[in-house]
Amino acid sequence: MAGKKNHIIPKWLQNGFASRVNGENVFTWVYRKNSEPFETNIGNSIAENYFFGKKGELNADDEMTDVETYKLSPLMNKLRDGSLGFENSRSQIAELIAHFSIRTKTIRKGFEEMSKKTLEGIGKVLTDDEISSDLLSKASEKEIAEIFDEALNISSPEMDSALATFQIFGLGKENVKDLTTDLTLSNQQNEETQSLVKELFSDIFEGMIQNLPESVKKGHNKSLLENTIPLPRVEKYEQLNWSIYEVTSLLILGDVACVFRELGEKSFKSSCDIDKTGQIYLPISYNQILVGTIDTEEVETDVKVLNEAMARCSYEQFVCSEKSDEKIDLIESIGIDSYIASDEEITREINEIRNNFGRMYEDK
Repeated sequence: MAGKKNHIIPKWLQNGFASRVNGENVFTWVYRKNSEPFETNIGNSIAENYFFGKKGELNADDEMTDVETYKLSPLMNKLRDGSLGFENSRSQIAELIAHFSIRTKTIRKGFEEMSKKTLEGIGKVLTDDEISSDLLSKASEKEIAEIFDEALNISSPEMDSALATFQIFGLGKENVKDLTTDLTLSNQQNEETQSLVKELFSDIFEGMIQNLPESVKKGHNKSLLENTIPLPRVEKYEQLNWSIYEVTSLLILGDVACVFRELGEKSFKSSCDIDKTGQIYLPISYNQILVGTIDTEEVETDVKVLNEAMARCSYEQFVCSEKSDEKIDLIESIGIDSYIASDEEITREINEIRNNFGRMYEDK
């Protein structure tokens, strides 16, 4: 049943990183950004009130609990005790990974931050004095529609994020293009309205940014409710070769759950384009890590490297079965690579949109 405290990383995964067990109570050490580590019951760790929604509202908690109880948790037990045959269980493992790849706070907050920066960037372009003046005095209806169409059809995670955000507000790509074209065209010949149009664009984007956290939460929970185990990811991940590696040093488990490597890359990411996936790493206990890989990729087994990657890709915390100086040192790395897209990537796409506007008027 949906409750107040929702575990972003389920207890049945966290219990593999127990520091001690007292009857039915399982404890672990929690390392949070800008905090001292503390030991707590896993009922309190990597959890947030109503993260997956409140009862009576759109929430994914009940649906996810059913999938976890009857499918994913039993699978995890088999992975840990070595009773699972990998060759005949690719689909089951792929479902586990596909679920974790979309449920975490890293995904939600990363999407929110990327959407915010993208909306801010597009808003600045549309309220730029020179661009606003050109749009309102020189462009034909066809040119206005074409420039907005070109901007909206840029293929990038950043633009996909922006369009998905518009969709949350009930605006599809064509709606956005028609709205911006009509607003621009209707005020084109009236110089006195230029500042009003700029203010209108500014208000539209500021309103979206202000409502973004709640809108992204609703969108994320709706996606989890309708696609608790997304099929496209399953189809890709079941093509990987899966193995469990046992290590002698202690692994950490981040609030990102699993980390990814793109094809031919050595660096780790908190998320990865499905078609570019080369490797996936999921710690399942303090000394076991589940790895999916294609044959051409070399598997990383250095625990120091893996723990550093897990900390960097986590949003705000990780858990471990011990308190140690080595793990405390990792606190400074938390969140460094938790973004979905870098500031440089977002800036590059926004500049491309700006340049497209500029090229439109070069010969006028």
